[in-house]
Amino acid sequence: MSDLFYAMTMPGLETLAFSEIRATIPESTLVKFMRGIALFRTSALPENLLDLHTTEDVFAALAHIKGLRRGPDALRVLHSATLNADLSSAVASWRRGHHGARPSTWRVVSQMVGSYDFRRVDAGQAVTDALRKSMPRSMRLVEDDADLEIWLWLGGGDVLIGVRLSDATMRHRPYKREHLPASLRPTVAASMSWLSQPTDDDIVLDPLCGAGTILIERALLGPVKQALGGDIRDQAVNLARRNARAADVDISWKRWDARTLPLEASSVTRIITNLPFGKQIGTREDNEALYTALIREFDRVLAPGGLMVSLTSEDRLWDRIIQEHGWRTQKKVVFVVLGQPASIFVSERA
Repeated sequence: MSDLFYAMTMPGLETLAFSEIRATIPESTLVKFMRGIALFRTSALPENLLDLHTTEDVFAALAHIKGLRRGPDALRVLHSATLNADLSSAVASWRRGHHGARPSTWRVVSQMVGSYDFRRVDAGQAVTDALRKSMPRSMRLVEDDADLEIWLWLGGGDVLIGVRLSDATMRHRPYKREHLPASLRPTVAASMSWLSQPTDDDIVLDPLCGAGTILIERALLGPVKQALGGDIRDQAVNLARRNARAADVDISWKRWDARTLPLEASSVTRIITNLPFGKQIGTREDNEALYTALIREFDRVLAPGGLMVSLTSEDRLWDRIIQEHGWRTQKKVVFVVLGQPASIFVSERA
């Protein structure tokens, strides 16, 4: 029997996250995509869902309400749906994912996208009031740091109520002890690695490695023949080296200028990199000259048949530059990172 779950990810990366779910657990079936959410059914063990790389959080669904009205009557609908949900099965899924632990505290987290005739806190209170009646008396309601979290999400007429199976380590990896300004979220780095069509024979380069997140996530996603990373800043290379050590992955790090890489021509099969957005690092004015110099160097070091996966918020500029230099974009994924739109390009030489 399939149970209902949902994965929460960065808005715009929902389809990619579900592609990883399907590849990892082939019998999973999609129910619906929502903003930053993939709702699906699977008979997989809940703990298997915690190994996903591109997902920020995973939930066992208690209720999915379609077409919720925006008026105050909606609060009664939320209360009723929560009261009639199969809480015991969702808690059992949580316990399986937490090595049989018994939760002793609980809380409700509410999120609302769009406008309703009630406040987000009122929606959360409707769910909380219903759970007070169905939660075991041994479990205590707390405001923070609860063992068991029930999340309420409202957006576009859809409502999801679910028990959070994951914890903060799913989105904030334990290895990432060192950070830099504009450092990439691990789930985005994993998504870029997924889009690179990884193989065991990959020689992967991140010429602008920052804190090393992209190459670390690629190494954690699957075997790689060689991983090469570097940055113009000594601090970045040192941080990347420490993060990789914490993740227990083998990556070669060097200080270099990405515009003149100390690499042989056609020596790498994948380039995966986060280009400077021109906001926290650099300026938009600098980016045209920088991007032009980078694509010339990427063209030199990438082997025939190789792929480049690149991330930027300067998508029109980058799109123009790579086309002018004879590259073709296979796929472009637009999503939201740190509140602003950004694009992942999957490109090859035409």
